[in-house]
Parts: sequence; structure tokens; C-alpha cells
Amino acid sequence: MSYAFTIFSPTDTPLFTHEFGTSRSGGDGTPRFTTAERTLTPFIQHSTLDIVEEVQWGPSSTSGSAPMYLKHIDKYQNNFLSCWVTGANVRFVLLTRPRDEVLGLGAGGAGGGGGVRGSLAGGRATAAAGNVYNPTSPATEEAVKNFFVDVYEVWLKTVMNPFFHAGKGDVVKSPVFRARVAAAAKKYL
Repeated sequence: MSYAFTIFSPTDTPLFTHEFGTSRSGGDGTPRFTTAERTLTPFIQHSTLDIVEEVQWGPSSTSGSAPMYLKHIDKYQNNFLSCWVTGANVRFVLLTRPRDEVLGLGAGGAGGGGGVRGSLAGGRATAAAGNVYNPTSPATEEAVKNFFVDVYEVWLKTVMNPFFHAGKGDVVKSPVFRARVAAAAKKYL
């Protein structure tokens, strides 16, 4: 599986982007996006922000406010998108691109590489067993939510820095922040 994670400011400016692959069940952590997929990723994520706003400003949940973790909110071709919204309207968008064989589309394709490797988020599925990737399965949603929770904690520590202004579109350049996002990805995805 390949993932593209982006943090968007309240004005839809990308503040941080990071691509990674699955590290669970023998994955090497390398993203396997094709050149075309890598080019489309920012456009797919920006189009998802419209859906995020509909959910965010739409009817409230039973607690009286919209939840921070919006779960699986969009799908574009074989890409699944999940979102987390902070109290300051900063959006974390995670694009998940399962390998074609995990989607039940046959071997080869965009995934490349050798045998079928699953992840906790991917449900350890194989095409031979008839299982396909399910972004709404409890294991997948729990893994994505835990990833977002860890990144949110690191994000809070970053924005507490008096020299960082997310509202003004400052881009996160900290290698420590990038390393902690990568560690959360390796731990959960």
C-alpha cells in the first residue's frame, strides 16, 4: 500500500506533505505510486476538501459538534481518503492507494514488487482468498484513527512554537516533525 499524507491550513494551503508505504507485515515503507498517481495526488486531496467542508459544516453529530476524525470520506478511482479536522480548522488528509491485488483487481499493476503483502490497515487480504481492501473495516479505521491521533499530538506541539504560524501558511520544515509522522505511519499503517 502507498499513502500520501497532507496537512492543509484553514485556507487550503498545504503545510506538510509526506508519502510512505506500508511497514506492517513485511512492507518496506516505500510508496509505490506511479508517476501519474503521484501527479494526481494533490488534485485528489484538494477535491476532497470540498467533501470535508460539507461534513464539517453539515448537520452536527449527537454530541452537538462535528467529530475531529471524519473516517473514510471519499474515493477516487482506487484511492481512498480519510480526514481529521482540528479545532483550528487545519485538515489532515490521508490518501490510501492499495495495491491492485489487494483490491481484487489481479496481480501486478501499480503495486509492483513480489508477493502480496498486507498491513494492519490493509486487512492482510490476498486476492486468492477472495478478500479485498475495505476502508470501512474496524481494523482499518482504528489504524488510521490511531495514526491521526499520534500526528495530532505532534502537530499540537509544533503549533505551540511561537515562531510557527499555521494560519499564515507557514510550511512545516522540521525534520523532527517529519520523523515523528513517519514513526506514526510505521507503527500503525
